Amino acid sequence: MKELLTGVLPALVTPLDGEGRVKTELAKPLIDMYVKQGAAGLYMLGWTGEGADLSVEKRKIWAQAVLEAGREQLPIFVHVGYNENLDDSVELAAHAERYGAYAVASVGISESASLQDNVDYFKRIAQAAPGTPFYIYWVAGGKTLTAGKSIGPDELLKAMEAVPTFRGIKFTDNNFYILERFKKYRPDLNILTGADELAVCSQIMGADGNIGALQAVTCYHHKQIFERVQAGDYKGARELQYCANEVAEAYNRPEIGNLPGIKLLLERIYGIKAGICSPEGPFAGHEVPEDAAKQLVEVFRKNIMIAE
Repeated sequence: MKELLTGVLPALVTPLDGEGRVKTELAKPLIDMYVKQGAAGLYMLGWTGEGADLSVEKRKIWAQAVLEAGREQLPIFVHVGYNENLDDSVELAAHAERYGAYAVASVGISESASLQDNVDYFKRIAQAAPGTPFYIYWVAGGKTLTAGKSIGPDELLKAMEAVPTFRGIKFTDNNFYILERFKKYRPDLNILTGADELAVCSQIMGADGNIGALQAVTCYHHKQIFERVQAGDYKGARELQYCANEVAEAYNRPEIGNLPGIKLLLERIYGIKAGICSPEGPFAGHEVPEDAAKQLVEVFRKNIMIAE
């Protein structure tokens, strides 16, 4: 079993040109930037990476480019879910293992899928990538894994015993009591939270690290938060969290949108032209007004620490 990953794992965007083609040439600049900013790993093709809005072929093209560029530099997670055809998830998992992914991950099948349906699906992913750790999503009290029914951490963990490669959870929830229960029942479970604006809280309650969209542009800043919590400097960590949340509030304004805002900041702060959002996604055709763009950059520069 691989050791627990700790620290900050930015959610990686998928850079696209004006025609919606993957800009594979940006894999190395993005990897280099995140290494410099102190990332503990990267998480790709989840929501921030627009995995749900890209074809299987584009996902494979981007995964291969990133995994080859990041080899021996960063542990890289590849999200393989979001597929109506579950064979696509199996294909993506096998592809990720072939190119050296640190781990594969997936959301549940659908809102109507039962716990057993999901466990059977997760077993297929494990069979397709038998040498690669598998991480599940915990969202909305786990109800996305149980057709809307309530479930406790102990019950879920019991069910997941059937998945031999199960090693961790991307915990996108703000009920950190549940997170603590997971850690009680499975101390070896790697729990990485997606509550970007609550990183301090999640870490205090036992999270090993954070995966998130906000960290795509605040990686070094969130690393400072993580290190302050580890050192017991809760006041300092809280103050840095408040600063990060100023950016979250700014890019969530309707005229910006968090994903267009992230891509804008990658270009204007880090010099990486990540291009447009997926033409099949929720931000298709969205353009950020220049006055809003300048305000976002100003908020960022005022609040966020970066490694120069």
